[in-house]
Amino acid sequence: MEKLDIQVFDGQITPHFNIKELRCKANGEVLVNAAVIDHIRRLEKFRDWYGRPMLVNSGYRTPAYNKQIGGAVNSYHIQGIAADIALPVAEFAGYIPARRNEFLNNIRDKWTQLCNADGLGGGVGFYNTFFHLDSRKTAAFWDERTK
Repeated sequence: MEKLDIQVFDGQITPHFNIKELRCKANGEVLVNAAVIDHIRRLEKFRDWYGRPMLVNSGYRTPAYNKQIGGAVNSYHIQGIAADIALPVAEFAGYIPARRNEFLNNIRDKWTQLCNADGLGGGVGFYNTFFHLDSRKTAAFWDERTK
């Protein structure tokens, strides 16, 4: 197993992400391994580009919690390498549809670029109030928006 070269103070993994933000909502469990740390570091690079605070709605999920909320059976949340990020609702609501699509396409393109740089495909999903970013090996994209 690879030795991790990080320093953790009160759960702060990167300047903008604390492991507490990514813990399971059901019981507070966290999963920390090399893949999770790499995912968080990738989220930090994304955050630098994104230029605004990112509220994590869902990070790690235990298998039981994932099942309870109806998550995908093979969810990357179970592996700790997925995050659902709240959309900046007030800002997003003010956009015309073409600008909304541009905003989301920029998110997809940037996450894919960051994942590709690390030899991954990356997963990006869009929902009405949040977007999903994961660090999977093969690329995936989906759009579940209903409005």
